[in-house]
Amino acid sequence: MYTGIFLLTFTAGIAFLVLVPYIRFTDRNPVLERMNEYHASDFIARANGEVTPEDDVLFTEETGEYHTRFTVKKWIFNREYDLVYRVEDTTPPTISFNESVIYRNPEEDFSEAEMKENITLSEAGTVQVETDYNPLYSGYYTVKATAEDAYGNVSEASFEAVVKDEEPPVVFRTGNNTRILKGEDFVLSEIISYGDNADPAPSLSVTGEVDTSKTGSYPIHAVLTDFFGNVKEWNLTVEVVDEIPETESEHHSYPFNELRKEFAGEGRRFGIDVSFWQGDIDFEAVKEAGCEFVILRIGYSHNGELKTDEQFHAYLEGAKNAGLPVGIYLFVYDNTEEELRSSLDQMFAELGDTQLDLPIAFDWENFSNYQDYEISFQQLNHLYDIFETEVQQHGYESMLYGSKTYLESVWTHTDTRPVWLAQYYNRVTYESPYMIWQCSGSGRIDGINGDVDLDILYGS
Repeated sequence: MYTGIFLLTFTAGIAFLVLVPYIRFTDRNPVLERMNEYHASDFIARANGEVTPEDDVLFTEETGEYHTRFTVKKWIFNREYDLVYRVEDTTPPTISFNESVIYRNPEEDFSEAEMKENITLSEAGTVQVETDYNPLYSGYYTVKATAEDAYGNVSEASFEAVVKDEEPPVVFRTGNNTRILKGEDFVLSEIISYGDNADPAPSLSVTGEVDTSKTGSYPIHAVLTDFFGNVKEWNLTVEVVDEIPETESEHHSYPFNELRKEFAGEGRRFGIDVSFWQGDIDFEAVKEAGCEFVILRIGYSHNGELKTDEQFHAYLEGAKNAGLPVGIYLFVYDNTEEELRSSLDQMFAELGDTQLDLPIAFDWENFSNYQDYEISFQQLNHLYDIFETEVQQHGYESMLYGSKTYLESVWTHTDTRPVWLAQYYNRVTYESPYMIWQCSGSGRIDGINGDVDLDILYGS
């Protein structure tokens, strides 16, 4: 008997609901990205009347919580709804560069402030730069920029800083007039030697061939190109012959006493440098002959390992017992920083607490096949810098050994580095400062059977 009443109530409820304006949102509490544009209508999933938003475009200029009001009109009925939304900033700042590549001249500084001037951010924030840029060494350097905005968003980008190299590769041996026997293999890289200021492996291209099955003269044109595009080219001729005649070389010994007479002068001392090739040495007799110092080879380093000279400790004891001032030299084959540091650790262990009167010399002479080491002149100079630092930290002085040719074409800053000059000539034609002049490899002195290197030390 209550059925009609329930139907009436239900029917009235349906009627009431139809008359009440409403909105259904796509998201009741959306999170919006700062500075993006959002329209109020984007968030209406459904409505049963005419909707009028308070703002057509939602405010997103600052982070925080906001609300916007919607009014829905259905016939004579109005109702208001609030959409609560949150504005956040999760977008990293955009980094752009005024120049993607910046070129600098050799030895031209590039300060952090100048690097930052090349950087533009999409909005206010802080920027840090990180690089291994070194104006002393030509090459490509990456400058990494890290930007952070006020909301903690971080982005990274990088540009290139290039220290220009305008020097062409250097050829030490051209290979010209090389003679090879008929039938032998011919490999050009075995008769030439070259290197570059900045490129550890300049590109070699060759025009021309050598037919070793036939005697004759074969012209070749060689071109070296470094990664900066600097070019060195030259011509050479290779002779294929049936036999290579033996050549006789004249040997002229240089007595130590003649050296002293010829170059006598104030502030000069005369000495020798020795290695196991000199065999047994009578250092008392050497000193009696007028020798005033001696430089000993401690050994040679190769692949990070020190090979101690067979006679080093005997020579060291003999020279010191004779009262001769002593220095040493290390013949270096190492071509990486890691290898050199390893060899130096072994060298200092070999020296122990030995006191030296003269510097420890860095002796690199491997220029006859320099390209095989794949090391630029800049990298080689860096090895000497490491050597110098390590030697000084162990309480010794350092010195750079080199011939005139390589001191002028390979080594840098020779005006500030102590130099041991090798030039076998009757006078010095090297124009930069030097500490010791190795003037002969065929000296003769009492106490040594055979040839020995002769040296003159200038100053104190």
